[in-house]
Amino acid sequence: MDLKYGTGLWAFGGVADRFVPGGYKPQLSLERQFRLAAQVELVKGVEIHYPSDFKEDQVGEVQQLLERFEFEVPTICLNFFSDPKWQNGSFTSRNPALRKEAEKTTKAAIDIAREMGVKACTVWLGQDGHDYLFNDYGKAWDWLVSGMGEVADYAKGLTVYMEYKQKEPRTHLINANVGKALCIVDELKAKNLGVVIDVGHAFMSDENMAESVAIVSRRRVPFTMHFNDAYGYWDDDMIAGSINFWKYVELFYQLKKVGYDGWHDLDIFPYREDAVRAVDQSLRFIDYVKKRVEEHYKEIDASVADGDVHNTIEVTRRLFLKGYG
Repeated sequence: MDLKYGTGLWAFGGVADRFVPGGYKPQLSLERQFRLAAQVELVKGVEIHYPSDFKEDQVGEVQQLLERFEFEVPTICLNFFSDPKWQNGSFTSRNPALRKEAEKTTKAAIDIAREMGVKACTVWLGQDGHDYLFNDYGKAWDWLVSGMGEVADYAKGLTVYMEYKQKEPRTHLINANVGKALCIVDELKAKNLGVVIDVGHAFMSDENMAESVAIVSRRRVPFTMHFNDAYGYWDDDMIAGSINFWKYVELFYQLKKVGYDGWHDLDIFPYREDAVRAVDQSLRFIDYVKKRVEEHYKEIDASVADGDVHNTIEVTRRLFLKGYG
């Protein structure tokens, strides 16, 4: 079986926050980050940010690193959040020149993806939203839909994934939850426009991850996964499966049910942890739960179809808790 396991390269970066903006760890070169990722046996792909991780004139260097370490790139991620010029938005900026620049930057990433043989780009609009009340929400949505439509049309043959999140760095992000993401897709009717379901982002919106997978799949919208863990009120980006074990079991049951065959990528920020060990523990957990669920899928599915919560609890506990019952 071709297991598509990957990680955001940022797991091996400086991992800064607002209290330590310089990063908790040294900022390493791209080559050094690749080298660390290669220490994790299950890593087959790395997500990279454009234009912050590399520029157009570094595409050849990135391709050489990919060949050297035998990695794929599941998706090129657009960085519209770390440069101060985007502080008031990118696709929804009130400045038309910045809106145009956001579209141009995304199209450049799409061109690079085509050149590198990468099949997708991801857009997370971390600075697009609002902090205070009394905003022109209608105009912001007009700009967002128009811009994403322009990008989707340009990206024919590639998938553009939109990553949603409730808040941070703004108090309210415009593409905040799975429903709003699907609203954009539905309005544009673009077959190559998809959704990133990020575990921590779903928790922030009080979503059930498995239900979000079911809804997106029901609409036949392309989607990809970002794995991490969190307590739910913030995007903690912790080691996958360290907090929400049973929600992960249900998630992988649902992924099997809908026939998901995409990438299983990590979006974690190991501020105080060893990055290599954190990525390794996350992917080994994902691999275990995925295989265990698939091995016993029929039994779990039958208990769900039966609708008896006691039976489902007994079945899943017997499968995952050694010596139970």
